[in-house]
Amino acid sequence: MDMLLVDESEETEAYKAIGTRNSQRDSSNNKQIFEGVESMWSSATTDAIEARGRDDLNAITGNLFKPGIYKPMMPSTVEATLVQGASFVFKGKEVLLEHYDVSSGAHVSVEELLEAALSK
Repeated sequence: MDMLLVDESEETEAYKAIGTRNSQRDSSNNKQIFEGVESMWSSATTDAIEARGRDDLNAITGNLFKPGIYKPMMPSTVEATLVQGASFVFKGKEVLLEHYDVSSGAHVSVEELLEAALSK
């Protein structure tokens, strides 16, 4: 792996630049523009969770009474928690994979991401 980019800026600058959901700001007051509840939880979220299951996630995160081993990295602001992510794989300037999350949990599969990243 040559490079992994994670945006830790207060106003999620990288997400704003690529236009992910809930990353844009109102130019008159610099407040985040919220795209609605479906941008946080939609049928895509439910479908993704059903497709991959939750056993592995639950084993790591635990629950209220029995916390798991994972300590989450929390976004720097409350607004940043609303910003949806994206995944990209590049080979030089060539885009091998481009995926924008439509809602929470609606990520590209790990298998698809690895296939793109490890392709020759």
